[in-house]
Amino acid sequence: MNKETLKALKESIEKWEKIVGEKGVDEGDDNCALCKLFLKDECIDCPVYAKTKRNGCRGTPYEDWIDHQGNHFYHATELYYVVRCPECKRLAQKELEFLKSLLPEEYQK
Repeated sequence: MNKETLKALKESIEKWEKIVGEKGVDEGDDNCALCKLFLKDECIDCPVYAKTKRNGCRGTPYEDWIDHQGNHFYHATELYYVVRCPECKRLAQKELEFLKSLLPEEYQK
C-alpha cells in the first residue's frame, strides 16, 4: 500500500472512530478520504475494492449502515448520518473494524 492510500485509509478510520464515539458524521463520499482518492476511477485501486472486488463500498458493513439509516425515518431526516440508536453504534463499529482490517499488518493493533 502506498503512502497516499495509507494516509487516506487512516483518515477514513479516524472518521469512523469519531462516528462510533458519537462525535462524527457520515456524509458519504463527501467526507471519506478513500472516496476522494479513488471514486473518480470507480474505486479500482481502493483498499476496500481490493478486498471486496466491488465498487461503492458494496459488500462491506457500510451497506448495512446505509440500509439502517435509510429505513428509519428519524435517522434519514438529516443530510448526514450519525449514531442515533444502539443499532447505529453497532453498525458503525462493524464498519470501523472492517476498515481497520484493511491496514497493513504492521499497523494493526
